[in-house]
Amino acid sequence: MIKALHCNSQTHIFHNLQDLDEISDLLSDSNNFFWLDLASPTEEELGMVAKEFNFHQLAIEDVTHRLQRPKIEEYENYFLGIFYSISLQEEFKELAFRELALFIGANYFVTVHYEPIPELAEAEARWKRNNLQASKMIGPVVYALLDTLVDNYFPIMDKMVDYAEELEDDIFQGNGMHTKVTGKLLELKKLFLQMRRIIAPERDILNVLTNRDNRIFGDDALFYFRDVYDHLTRVTDTLDLYRDQIGSTMEANLSVASNDLNSVMRTLTAFSIILMTNAMIAGIYGMNFENMPELKLSFGYYGALALMLGITTGLVFYFKRKKWL
Repeated sequence: MIKALHCNSQTHIFHNLQDLDEISDLLSDSNNFFWLDLASPTEEELGMVAKEFNFHQLAIEDVTHRLQRPKIEEYENYFLGIFYSISLQEEFKELAFRELALFIGANYFVTVHYEPIPELAEAEARWKRNNLQASKMIGPVVYALLDTLVDNYFPIMDKMVDYAEELEDDIFQGNGMHTKVTGKLLELKKLFLQMRRIIAPERDILNVLTNRDNRIFGDDALFYFRDVYDHLTRVTDTLDLYRDQIGSTMEANLSVASNDLNSVMRTLTAFSIILMTNAMIAGIYGMNFENMPELKLSFGYYGALALMLGITTGLVFYFKRKKWL
């Protein structure tokens, strides 16, 4: 599906183009600005758009090859960028990454994607609301889209951070099994790494767009792109911080598990010593020797039980003082 939006700097009015053959005629006028959105385009549609905008064949190949690393490439009169929309699946199991290709020219903006991207509708609404500035340059619509994409990273990151803190609280409060918590921490750490692997290269895109030698955008647009760059930096720094914190939390989880194991072993050792002492007394008087003077005592049975009880009481008191029980 192809959607074309056109704005004229003199009338400040937005129009939806029905005939894409008009693009080549309207492009010759620098007062016209276009946003062309291609949703799951066919090869014929991509070829037609490439012909209208004079896109390089290598740029079209980059668009057709899916799941590329975020990047930006500069051609003679336009940029080609790869950006990503991110969403978090339920129960923190997986992140969904939706690739978005951006062709950015002096007075046009072409987006290509093969999956639905909700941020596009919000970016279009922001562009239309700011129609006076939007009709002067293409920068505001590019900023509106990138800023919307980056702003949606924050709720995802906040949910992951909250989940990490919940797991950390569970560890120190002793809730749940340590093996289960360790598995959740490993899954969450993987999500942090996946998200950072996408967001960190996107900062390079903003570095290029904020370059003062940029021929496409004016100085006013650079301030907007720096704002997006700052947001990406905040997200990246937070991801790095909590990725390291998850590593520390995993070490703490192992330490707590080790301490619990040591406590269990101390308790088992204390009971083993108590039972072993009683077994020793019973073993001595259970031997089949004839010359054992205590065997003929009328109160010998009760005396042996009292001795066991006394030793057990003494050992329990001793181990409690040692905090083994």
